[in-house]
Amino acid sequence: MTRAALRPAAESDVPALTALVHAAYAELGAQGLNFTAVDQDDRTTRYRTFAGSSWIVHDAGELIATATVSFPPGEVLRGLSAVARDPATAWLNQLAVHPARRGEGHARLLLDRCLEHACEVGATSIGLDTAAPASTLRLLYEHWGFGDREIIHWPGKTYDSVVMTRPL
Repeated sequence: MTRAALRPAAESDVPALTALVHAAYAELGAQGLNFTAVDQDDRTTRYRTFAGSSWIVHDAGELIATATVSFPPGEVLRGLSAVARDPATAWLNQLAVHPARRGEGHARLLLDRCLEHACEVGATSIGLDTAAPASTLRLLYEHWGFGDREIIHWPGKTYDSVVMTRPL
């Protein structure tokens, strides 16, 4: 049984968070999907982490998973997505689990905290976007109750993104 615990992200976590998201998204990058998390620097990690409410799953000082909820979703995203412009929709961002710690329930723990937070801030639904070709991620999100809503394309990305939502 894991000793992992959940806590809010802290400024001091940024370098370890950068390493975590690089590891978590490396497989997708190897598939040619240039997710920002594949090679983001600490500055980008800091911005993405603190542009919303973020949590960390840690075990004996090691960061093993993270997720962020933005409410409202970021300005650029609202410009791309009609769903993100809904004032009652929160957004799940930068969900990452270290590959060596997958299958231990950390993503679900983070999702549950993110859903709880979204309700606490008054959202009635939560959205996310992911690469259309990332079938494993899309299946996981569908299993968690998210459904496809629209297709968007982030500037500079090599893929279209599927916007998915679920009610709270």
